[in-house]
Amino acid sequence: MYEIDFLKLGTEEKSGDAIALRFSHGQRWVVVIVDGGFTDVGFELVDHVKGWYNTSHVDLVISTHPDADHINGLTPVLENLNVDELFIHLPGQHRSDVSSWGMEATNDLVRVARRRGVTVTEPFTGTSRFGGALTIAGPTAEYYESLLDSVRLGSAQATAASRGFAAAVGVAVRKLARIAVDHLPFETLTDLGETSERNNSSVITLLAIDGQRLLLTADAGIPALTNAADCLETLPSSGLPLALAQVPHHGSPHNVGPTILNRLLGPETSLIRAQAIISASDRAPKHPSPKVANAFLRRGYPAHTTEKAGVCFPSGVAIRPGWSLSTPLPALDEGGEDGD
Repeated sequence: MYEIDFLKLGTEEKSGDAIALRFSHGQRWVVVIVDGGFTDVGFELVDHVKGWYNTSHVDLVISTHPDADHINGLTPVLENLNVDELFIHLPGQHRSDVSSWGMEATNDLVRVARRRGVTVTEPFTGTSRFGGALTIAGPTAEYYESLLDSVRLGSAQATAASRGFAAAVGVAVRKLARIAVDHLPFETLTDLGETSERNNSSVITLLAIDGQRLLLTADAGIPALTNAADCLETLPSSGLPLALAQVPHHGSPHNVGPTILNRLLGPETSLIRAQAIISASDRAPKHPSPKVANAFLRRGYPAHTTEKAGVCFPSGVAIRPGWSLSTPLPALDEGGEDGD
């Protein structure tokens, strides 16, 4: 059994990630938090875990990368919940000159963790917990260090090589600016997208629970996802169905392309294979990209969004009182899109 919750968040025109999940492991529930959004959302995460999971204990917190829309809300989480372990990269332990890598936010969070007696661990490919139910698929330490070097050298981009139905508080709806179409248009997404080194340093997390796989990608881009695919294909869980895939970077067209999506999701199909989730603010006009939402739908993964409400994907757990079924995005018009 499991529940994985993607909280609604966003300030001004920024999206963000704040994910809480729990799954049965032996005779108990394991609770994990992946990113915390902005600071205010961190307090919402605290209330969410206490209210819906009925506990103040968190087994693991994962900080995927030091962007404010992912890391800032984790300070209230560490301050107000009893956390066993924090997964976070420590750039200063790999390179001396990393002042542009979000060191202040990272150092602040690590100080809170150590003051609270939380174990701090760097999550690199192959790190696993809970008997292999949770495995880090990326980045490797070598790739992470290459991204740090790329920033230090001033380069612009890193170039290194249904049991899971959705329920939401309210109904997820598409932005009015997007035009739904009856059939999927010709794919306009390409393999040329590039994102920042910090995005590519994102921790990519695989959950193998309930006979299914759930893939959390944070803001990873094409090279990072390609490296993760190499890892995923070697794991014992590789034969399990992928029941849920997080769309990277709030649905930006710079983070995915047809080739990596075919590897992760499978080729185009008329069948619905599973579900996708896009953490996007309703105030962020470019999130998600229609061409990205369509690309996931084209491969059998209709995308739900957090634009109007938080979204929960449960398996073996009843829909919560007051929650209603979420509606995924339909096929969208890709004309005139410039992306973000």
